[in-house]
Amino acid sequence: MKKGISTDLTSANITKVMDVLAATPAQLESLSGSLPEERLRQPLEAGERSFTEDLAHLIHTEDRSSEAIYLALLVEEPLIPDVHPEREWGKLLKFDLLPFSDLLAYFKLRRAVLLRVLTALREEQWSRVIREEGKKRKESVYWRARTIAMHELDHLSDLENKTRRAGL
Repeated sequence: MKKGISTDLTSANITKVMDVLAATPAQLESLSGSLPEERLRQPLEAGERSFTEDLAHLIHTEDRSSEAIYLALLVEEPLIPDVHPEREWGKLLKFDLLPFSDLLAYFKLRRAVLLRVLTALREEQWSRVIREEGKKRKESVYWRARTIAMHELDHLSDLENKTRRAGL
């Protein structure tokens, strides 16, 4: 089931985004359960990512969006370079080579920092924007936080379906 969060910047929608962001680490931990490291490195279905690769992917995309959020809060309309989270950022950082437990701990730490920053925002700060190289549209802090949340909802739903089908 795909859950949506409106693009409208309202207190209720901010709360929805924050709830998803806060819940994701525990959901990832629950879904990975007590699977051994070798199983976490195996694709859940043919041609698909493993749990470890999926978590690395979530980190890559969250990393780029969080960076944009932090810069928007520090600088007036910063220009973010067009660096693809997976093809370029992920290829450089290679998080998928780390053990799953280390990745999950890193994800949890990053999420705690992001939530601490977002929780402290005044309403007008959610409207601060970034410009991304090659795009005409400016994206707000809310837009980027919502993007993280929606992306994670999709992946959590996908992981839940795959683990159920695999009998894990």
